[in-house]
Amino acid sequence: MKCLIADDEKLARQLLESYVSQIPKLELVASCKNGIETNEILQKESIDLLITDVQMPGILGTEMVKSLQNKPMVIFTTAYKDYAVEGFELEAIDYLIKPFPFERFLKAINKAFAQFEAQEEKALDLKPTYLTIKADHKLYKVQYSDIKYIEGMREYVSFHVPSGRITALMSLKNLEESLPSETFIRCHKSYIVNKNLVETLEGNSLTIQGKSIPIGQSYRERVLAEVF
Repeated sequence: MKCLIADDEKLARQLLESYVSQIPKLELVASCKNGIETNEILQKESIDLLITDVQMPGILGTEMVKSLQNKPMVIFTTAYKDYAVEGFELEAIDYLIKPFPFERFLKAINKAFAQFEAQEEKALDLKPTYLTIKADHKLYKVQYSDIKYIEGMREYVSFHVPSGRITALMSLKNLEESLPSETFIRCHKSYIVNKNLVETLEGNSLTIQGKSIPIGQSYRERVLAEVF
């Protein structure tokens, strides 16, 4: 989970950086000293969690969060309790009163992890489980789980499925970018395979339901890491 720290006090930033470094699943993207710097990072980077002080020069942390179109999860930190209600109205994960120990910080982070995982699961549920292929003047609805492997043939690709194969006019490279990476992997300049259906690896070949698929030298390391 990628996080961003925003606090105008150097010692406060250093403490938060130390706390973040103790949590393996938390990746610190940047540590900013004001709202302007923070906003610039948020415009350029994909941030899952913003840990921000409320009172900063130029713009309050709460005002900055209100201005964001795509809001990450937020944990507010402050020396004052007065902003707590506003913080929760902005659907903050937590509101930490300074000074707070690592244990209190970890409790807030665990809330963020729980929400992050729930969002990830929801996103997976919304992902399509099939591919629509236009071929032979027809539209084929093919489940990802039924595609054994895909073979590139110049400007055409063939989808090898239980019923045979479907050949369509398209780019293997563009197709690779659109397929779910958790299911498919490019193993050769001319082949993409379904990771879940790979049975064996021998030499420079994979086997899927009795069919031998070559592995290109430049793809071998990634195949070993992701399939086996």
